[in-house]
Amino acid sequence: MRRWGVLGVLCLSLMLLGVDQTVLNVALPGMQRELRLGSAQLQWVVGAHMLALAAGVLAAGNWGDRRGRRTALLVGLTVCGLASVLGALAVGAGGIIAARALMGAGAAFIMPSTLSIVVEVFTDAGRQRLAITAWATVAGAGVLVGPVLGGWLLEYYSWQSCFWVNVPLVAVALVGVVLLVPPCRQDAAPAADPVGLLLSCAGLFAVVWALIQAPARGWSDATVMTAAVVGLALLVALIRWERRARAPMLPVELFRNRGYAVSAAALSLLFFTLVGSTFVLTFYLQGLRRMSPVEAGSTMLLGGAGVALGGLLSAAGARWTRPRGVLVTGMVLCGCAFVLLAGTTTDTAMGRLHAFLVVVGLGVGLAGGPATSLIMRAVPTEKAGIGAGMNDAVRSLGSTSGVAAIGSVFNTVYSARMSATADGTTEAAPGAARDHFLRAVSEAEHLVATATEGDTAHRLHHLEQARRLVEDAEHAFVVALQTTSWACAGVCFAGACLVLMTLPAERRTTATPGPPTPVPPAAVRHGAGK
Repeated sequence: MRRWGVLGVLCLSLMLLGVDQTVLNVALPGMQRELRLGSAQLQWVVGAHMLALAAGVLAAGNWGDRRGRRTALLVGLTVCGLASVLGALAVGAGGIIAARALMGAGAAFIMPSTLSIVVEVFTDAGRQRLAITAWATVAGAGVLVGPVLGGWLLEYYSWQSCFWVNVPLVAVALVGVVLLVPPCRQDAAPAADPVGLLLSCAGLFAVVWALIQAPARGWSDATVMTAAVVGLALLVALIRWERRARAPMLPVELFRNRGYAVSAAALSLLFFTLVGSTFVLTFYLQGLRRMSPVEAGSTMLLGGAGVALGGLLSAAGARWTRPRGVLVTGMVLCGCAFVLLAGTTTDTAMGRLHAFLVVVGLGVGLAGGPATSLIMRAVPTEKAGIGAGMNDAVRSLGSTSGVAAIGSVFNTVYSARMSATADGTTEAAPGAARDHFLRAVSEAEHLVATATEGDTAHRLHHLEQARRLVEDAEHAFVVALQTTSWACAGVCFAGACLVLMTLPAERRTTATPGPPTPVPPAAVRHGAGK
């Protein structure tokens, strides 16, 4: 029973990270009004966490393999707790973004250590698949549970509470790790590779920075393009170095395994659409639908329920179904969900959005487990930390590029529609109205407030301007939402085709139990077999 207690502690730590990624989403409208943040700053509040996670996860996974995965988990939880305190005490956008980046650095130690510990503790193939499916389900559900918790906190407290809530959660997780999790250190882990660590951190940082910054600066901006090219060049140099290194940090040969490479690509595409669309939906619910934070969070909970149901179905059928079929089914369901979302209009019934959240959650839950299992199955035990780091890196790259790319498409379409229809509707700072929907609403509120001055004709003119501005902004928002939804649907269907055509089919696993898998001496020595 102890191993299931270990899984519970690891899932609690992972849930904390999923919540951290999205708990501030429902707070963004309030933060925008209170701190006067622009669209780029809002994306950085979300993206800084993912940037630091993606840039450091490979290095953290290697460090955990060498120094101890439980130690890495304790370090990551401690850093997240301290960063949460700093974020709660921050008074400006710079401090908040810095705290989010530090939380991402802590997450870089937590994510690979949790998955690699799962692989080491659960040595039986069937139980390992079940444990990995539970891990993947929690990872997906956490992204959608975050807005629920954030909405409840904002109903009674300020946005700072979204940081403070992490402190007791971190404390509980730390106690659980100390009491239940075995050391899980691999004596045969690869030696330190300073050059590989430097190239991976710098390359991932540059690429992800370019993806996040592109919506604000433009995809053709010289600085963005330079950062992207430099980052890609560093990653190419990393691959060349790792092929020749005596003790390579990154198992490049794993990408020759089609199961590993295709599953990693599918996982990245899933989180590309899930996190990117979650970022946009926050403003749809609280902006266009005028929901309170707790109402918006409760609505997003339907997606978390869908992920949980999908994970349960995936786990239940793991012994009788082929991973490829489950993975394709999950991605097709996600694509269908985005087609449903693409039909949204300004007066669409909420039932359509509810159906979208349930179906997209179901798809993510179904696909996440098989993809993660296939990735970890291709990784040697002594490199489980690096394998888990690669798994987390592709998730983070997908999430970050989703916020950047989907946010960029959305902002581009919204601004273009506002430029085409809103000229002359407002005399005060029209650029602000075109930058973000909430700023257009603020402009309209300002026009209504000033309508109390002057003669009747002047007041009516201001009221008419405000009405037209809100209508134009709502229409532009819906068109942008429809465009991004179709783009997400295309990504999901393309991913399903990729998996169907390139992922090798596996034999169906029967329900007949085989001989028990012997527990390795290392697992017995660390108490994992208890």
